[in-house]
Amino acid sequence: MRFKFLICILLIVNLLNAQDEARYPVYPNPVKFPIYLSATFGELRNNAFHAGVDIKTGGEIGKKVYAVADGYVSRIGVSPFGYGNAVYVTHNDGFTSVYAHLESFNNKITKYIRNKQFENKSFAQNVFLEKDEIPVKVGDFLGLSGDTGGSGGPHLHYELRDANQRPVNPYFFGFKIKDEVKPGINGIALYPKENSSVNGKDEAAYFELVNDKGGYSVKDGEIKVNGTVFFGISTYDQANNSNNKNGVHSIELFADNRLIFSILFDKYSYDETRYINSLIDYKKFVNDKIRYVRTEIDEYNILDLYGKKSGCVTLKEGQKAEMKFVVKDYFGNISTVRFNLVGDKPLTEYSDNQYGRSYYRVDGKKEVEVNLDGFTAIIPEKAFYRFEYVLARQLDTIGNIASDYAYLVGSEEIPVQKNINIRLRPAEKYASSDKLYVVSITKDGKFVSQGGKMADGMVCTKVRSFGTFALAEDYLAPKVTPINFKNNTKVVNCKRLKINIKDAESGIEKYDIYINGKWVIGAYDAKNDLLFYDVDENLKIGNNKMEIVVRDCVGNETRRTYNIIRERPKK
Repeated sequence: MRFKFLICILLIVNLLNAQDEARYPVYPNPVKFPIYLSATFGELRNNAFHAGVDIKTGGEIGKKVYAVADGYVSRIGVSPFGYGNAVYVTHNDGFTSVYAHLESFNNKITKYIRNKQFENKSFAQNVFLEKDEIPVKVGDFLGLSGDTGGSGGPHLHYELRDANQRPVNPYFFGFKIKDEVKPGINGIALYPKENSSVNGKDEAAYFELVNDKGGYSVKDGEIKVNGTVFFGISTYDQANNSNNKNGVHSIELFADNRLIFSILFDKYSYDETRYINSLIDYKKFVNDKIRYVRTEIDEYNILDLYGKKSGCVTLKEGQKAEMKFVVKDYFGNISTVRFNLVGDKPLTEYSDNQYGRSYYRVDGKKEVEVNLDGFTAIIPEKAFYRFEYVLARQLDTIGNIASDYAYLVGSEEIPVQKNINIRLRPAEKYASSDKLYVVSITKDGKFVSQGGKMADGMVCTKVRSFGTFALAEDYLAPKVTPINFKNNTKVVNCKRLKINIKDAESGIEKYDIYINGKWVIGAYDAKNDLLFYDVDENLKIGNNKMEIVVRDCVGNETRRTYNIIRERPKK
């Protein structure tokens, strides 16, 4: 019977997938080599869902990338961060394909974006094109794969979007890999609600699992609960010939064979992506770097990925419930974890949460203003995903700062959806300084720049996470260090001049390179603190004055000038 039931499930999964695919066109692959993935669609990332698939390129850059459908280049992105060098192709059928972290573009796109860079005197670009500017045919060469932007290593990020620019699972478009591997399950969690308990405690409980051929089970056997509990699961997927732990396609939770929760990672809106912090057990992630998908849906969570939403079970003493998580990948591989709940006697004592005058009550229904001596924070409505108490107090034991106090606001365990405006007053001796910026202070005392501008005697900025804040003064100019050249360097066959640029305080805001007084493209690789100039026609035969200008976020500037001698290539 169990075998027949499993066959029925597989048939239903395949039927649903076939129905999904019928709505979408089938595209060829964007590369012409065997495909292995380092990331899948909907994968859980920091503050976002992964919007496409990451195609491995063998640890190398320079693999050819091709358009998957007829259309036109509708957008070109060049950035030291995020997608790096990216091409967006809007198809005649209304969908858009995205190819990101490219090392370089084809000649036509390169010429177009170079003209924009010289026109704006800026390396970073985000250009939207008209339909007739750069037409594209299926199979056209678009560029070479790379490692630009925020990439963690050479690969191609490939993404497909619908007409509303919502990312859609590329598997719907005929994109396939070989996957005969069942998803893995790391553990499950139970979260008691108010006046409820799990195994005699009114706090979150995490359970190790035992994996046998029939599926997963809880290592400790039955779980005792009283009252209402929600659930969590930590899971991942893998494919043939790959060790990467990727995202799953769906998660379902059953109570006594009744579906009480489901989520399907098939498409979403960019407006929703940060709500991943409401989906997961954010406190567990902050403390242990492990993501548990929660079945409780917070009051202000607008994610559209959910199916069934109840997600909880309520038991009294003596009652029982048979629970089952079902995790699936796109290709029909299924893993389950079964566990039994037994109704426990009620607790006689519960944790006593005392919130004194140092706490602000934030229910999300209105803006809340936090005021301390020399500090203000404006928390907008629905800045959090649910009701929170926010601690706010001043600290006077932190040293080398430019404000009278450091200010502890909230907890890093509280996820923040909307920007919070904060303002800090400088200490009297720094009141006239124009080099002030806001820092958050880590547990080990490290300063992390949060930017900031002076307005009405206060330094103002926006933050999207809580912690300890203060003012710092940055009077140090950025460091500029040539890597593969020096003054009077002779250039014959050198194609790229490299410079290390770094600012450990307020951070780098602007970077420029001039050759003989003319602005040239200085490409910035932020993750490697690298600025480079690809030798072009602006570097003439003979002596050339190369000037490098780097400015930080409070206006400190470093200028370095070098004589570069370009010689004719020897025949």
